Amino acid sequence: MSDSSLYFIPLMLMIVIVISVAEQVKMYSDHTNNAKYTKYCFIILFGTNVMLIIPTCFSMSFTQLYPFLLDQEKSRILVLVILTIGILLSSFVLHRLYKIKHNEDKHYKRIKKYEEAINV
Repeated sequence: MSDSSLYFIPLMLMIVIVISVAEQVKMYSDHTNNAKYTKYCFIILFGTNVMLIIPTCFSMSFTQLYPFLLDQEKSRILVLVILTIGILLSSFVLHRLYKIKHNEDKHYKRIKKYEEAINV
């Protein structure tokens, strides 16, 4: 995207992802169930994927966003499928983060069962 004025989109996403990765690395030593920056990262990823769907459908913006792809219907469909998968994965991760924050995930339940078994 060196010729495109939209280089800030992937740059912004890389910065957000690096912040999220840093939080995940920090969580190995400081255990918590509140991954605030990771949640924001996936909200931004979700929103970016949703916002990119509309420009992908139009020829002019498609070539500006994806200069490495041919402006064909097959290319648009491929990009739309990838954006849709990104939306679904972001939704799934956000749901999992919600469950973890509220101690409703499977791993937390396994830990509690283990603690009960030890304390009996």
